[in-house]
Amino acid sequence: MNEIASRYGTALFSLALEKDLVSQYQEEVKELKRIFKENSDFIVVLGNSFDSIEERISIVDKTLKGVKEDILSLIKILIENNRINYLLDVFQAFNSCCNEYRGVNEGLLYSTIPLDEQTIIKIEGKISKVESCKVELINKIDPALIGGVKVVINGHIYDGSIKNQLESMKIDLLKKED
Repeated sequence: MNEIASRYGTALFSLALEKDLVSQYQEEVKELKRIFKENSDFIVVLGNSFDSIEERISIVDKTLKGVKEDILSLIKILIENNRINYLLDVFQAFNSCCNEYRGVNEGLLYSTIPLDEQTIIKIEGKISKVESCKVELINKIDPALIGGVKVVINGHIYDGSIKNQLESMKIDLLKKED
């Protein structure tokens, strides 16, 4: 994570903590992150230097009604400082701060295609039982897996990928040859 995103994410976390609204802010930021990911052109529009800063801030005010004022202010500050391209990283940094505060361990969930929310929740539940703690996984795409999933958390790797299964079969076959 880059330092710029980390600073902005930590600042938003400090505000949420100060107002005792960590969970509420985290839920709202997660939803905004999902929306921005699904509509990536929106970040491009907000970063478009052909429009004035005032016009871009006006777009935020019109489209993000109902969003907590501190989060809106953060987005506006990113626009004013020409750092809106860091928005998703800022949201991730904020989420990491919240998870650390709440005792939630973060991990990576690798798959060949994006997984739906229900599948991720099921995998999080299973890994939470194995790790004996609450787990939150971030889905990353890795076409090299061929199929299946791989989870990396707390220095542990849970590899159910087809690539790993093929490697295991190869090792077993080579052992039998010797």
